[in-house]
Amino acid sequence: MRIVIVDTTLNGKVIGGAQTFLPGLISGLISARDEIDLVTAGSPNNKVADALANPELNLITDVIGRSKIVEDAAPILASWVNKSSPDLFLISVSPDIGWVTLPHLNPSIATVSIGHTDSETFYLPVRHYRPFLTRAIGVSEQVCSSFVNDCNLDPDSVDFIPYGVERREEKPPENEEDMLKLVYVGRLEEEQKRVSDIVAIAKRLSDAGVDYRLSIVGDGEEMPMMRQELSNETANGKVVFHGWLDGDAVRAELCSSDVFLLTSAYEGFCISLIEALANGCCPIVTDIRSGNSQLIESGDNGFIVPIGDVDAFVEKIRFLDRDRMALIRMREKAWETGKQYGIDGMVERYRACFEKAVEQVKIEPKNIDPEYPLMETCRSRYPMWLRKLKKRAISITK
Repeated sequence: MRIVIVDTTLNGKVIGGAQTFLPGLISGLISARDEIDLVTAGSPNNKVADALANPELNLITDVIGRSKIVEDAAPILASWVNKSSPDLFLISVSPDIGWVTLPHLNPSIATVSIGHTDSETFYLPVRHYRPFLTRAIGVSEQVCSSFVNDCNLDPDSVDFIPYGVERREEKPPENEEDMLKLVYVGRLEEEQKRVSDIVAIAKRLSDAGVDYRLSIVGDGEEMPMMRQELSNETANGKVVFHGWLDGDAVRAELCSSDVFLLTSAYEGFCISLIEALANGCCPIVTDIRSGNSQLIESGDNGFIVPIGDVDAFVEKIRFLDRDRMALIRMREKAWETGKQYGIDGMVERYRACFEKAVEQVKIEPKNIDPEYPLMETCRSRYPMWLRKLKKRAISITK
C-alpha cells in the first residue's frame, strides 16, 4: 500500500505526543512493506528528525514551493498527490493545508484523519470536510464518540486506535530509597497542561516536609516561570529540570520514578501517560473527559483527581509516600495496564483501518469540488488580491 501522510507541525517548536508517535507508526508501516511519503512544512524539528531517519521514508519538505496562501497551496499539493497515485491520504496534524487539499483529490484515493485530542482543533475540520473523508481515527473512546455525535460521522467509519509505546519487559523494581521519586513528562505550557499546578504541588510538598524529587521532562513557553518559581526546590535538589529528552532517556527516567503526574485540563489519549504505565509508574492524573478514565481505575492502578485540585494531588502523593506497599502494588497494576499498548498492536490496527478505507472508497468514491468553501479557521478577512500583493512584496524584500 502507498500512503501519503501529512503533518505540517513537525517543524514547529511545540512537539508533543501527536508528533512523537509518528516515527513509530511510520517505521511499523515500512516494516510491513508499505510505501510512505511524509509531507511536512519544512525540515522536521530536531526532536523528531532523528527518529524519522529511515532510508525507505520519502520525506517531502517543500512540495508547495513558495506558495504560502492556503487557497493557492492546496491545488499544488493535490496535484502532486494525484500524480503520485497513493492508495491513501492520511492527515495526522495539519491546521489548514492537509484539510483544504481534500476537495481537490482524486476520488479513488482513500482519506483518513486522526483526532489526537478532545478539542475543536480536531473536531472542526472533520465537521467541515466530512463529505471528503473516508474514515476517521480517534486516539480515545471519547474522541471517537465526539466524531459520531458532534461531527456526524457514521459510527462504522470511525476507528479507536490508542497510541502504542515501548514497554518495560519486567515488573518495576521496588524503590529502596526513602525519597519518593515523582516525574512530569510533557510540554511546559498552561492552557492544556496546567503546569502552574505542578509548581504548586512541588511547593506544597516542600512545605509539608515530604522527602521527594520531582523530575520535569519537557520544554515550552512556561519553562522560565517554572524555573523562577521553583528556584529554591531546584537549589536543594528536590526539583530537576531535564528539558527535552529523546525517547530512550524519557523511558529511563520513567523506569527510575515511582509516581507520574498529569495535571492537564484536556487530552486525547496522553502518550506520556501510556509510557508511564508501561514503565511501571503509578499515575496521579486529572478527571478529564478523554483518555484518563479509560486507562486509570482510581485506587487500583493510579488515582484520578479533579482538575486544578492541588490539595488532592498532594494528598495522594503523601498517601503513597507513607504506604510503600500500596505504591508497589499500584505500580505493578499500572505496568500490567501499560503492557496492552505496544507499538506492534497500534501498527496492526492502523493497517486494518487503512485496508477498510481503501475498500470503502472503491464502493463509495468521493467527489471532487475545487470550489468547496474554506473552513472558518482558514478564511482571511483580507481579499485574495491584497494577500497576494503583500506576499509578493515580502518576497521582493527578502
